[in-house]
Amino acid sequence: MNSGELAEEWIIAMNAHDVERMAALLTEDAVGDEVAESEPRRGRDKIAEGYREVFAGYPDCVAEIVNRVIGSDQAVVEVRFKGTNKGAFRGTAATNKPIDLRIAYIIKARQGKIERVTEYYDLVTLLSQQGMMPK
Repeated sequence: MNSGELAEEWIIAMNAHDVERMAALLTEDAVGDEVAESEPRRGRDKIAEGYREVFAGYPDCVAEIVNRVIGSDQAVVEVRFKGTNKGAFRGTAATNKPIDLRIAYIIKARQGKIERVTEYYDLVTLLSQQGMMPK
């Protein structure tokens, strides 16, 4: 698959909350860099673990693609990510509040798989929407 196809499949699998399908798109040594987090997740299993946490914390989450830029070995996909925090998420209790974030994913491909996914979003917006800091 090329970078554009990988990016599309990534979002489709994400919307299905299909972590195994997402993991199958990754190289074994893939890096998942959620820029708002302190350290990247290294390896297919660690990246999958992170998305299991997302789907547990936001069981109704969906990502709508609003823009994409496709290159030969990289793709940028901008999404609107919506969901409700109905479960614990990375050390915080559920707030039962909705989120509506714009997220940019940069997907870097190698030999038909994703070798790196970098995720950019505004952490202040997320925390404000969750009632964890003033708006």
